[in-house]
Amino acid sequence: MIIEYAEKERTRKLYEEAFEDPKEFVDYYYSDKCLDNRMIVSFECGEVVSMLHLNPFSVNLCGTVVPSYYVVAVATKKNMRRRGQMTRVFDKTFELLEGEKIPFIFLLPVDESIYSWMGFEKICDFSKDRIPSYDEIRKKYDIYCVRDDDYIRRMNKEDELRKLDMGEVLPDNPVIMAKITNLDAFNAAAGMAFTDEKEALYWMKKKRIYICEEV
Repeated sequence: MIIEYAEKERTRKLYEEAFEDPKEFVDYYYSDKCLDNRMIVSFECGEVVSMLHLNPFSVNLCGTVVPSYYVVAVATKKNMRRRGQMTRVFDKTFELLEGEKIPFIFLLPVDESIYSWMGFEKICDFSKDRIPSYDEIRKKYDIYCVRDDDYIRRMNKEDELRKLDMGEVLPDNPVIMAKITNLDAFNAAAGMAFTDEKEALYWMKKKRIYICEEV
């Protein structure tokens, strides 16, 4: 059964099994970041065996602010892998977001090949060095996450954890991949008339993109 899940704490066991993030970061993630995120999960015998989290962000897309999601915590229990669980979770996610007219979503992969066959493509490198000045970001970049009060509070907390060596564990050379989830909504926001997702992603790649969000 694939559902959108509300009992979020019950996914923590799988998170801790799948990822090597410090306990302090996981405590922060589940007590704060999960307050307003969404989880798409697969159940077997009442247990969460596969999941992904959709963490909401408002993204400036070349002058138009659109709703988007950062896909994180993509995981399947070891004994349930290679059974199509994650494919079904992503299929449900794409169905939901297309219906909600979400233009695109993005993620930071451990391995690009895991996601490329689903239509995700690299659009930029992940920015390890955070730019503190929002005005500077808005002047220099075409695509970036909008900073509201919650964003700034979480950004400061994540910076604090990183300085204590308690931040999220990232790949050595992190990149950002994106997928178009509703082409009509993307075209409306971008003021374009792309006929397929690849064309839209190619256009994105040519823009100046700044993404430094860990989760």
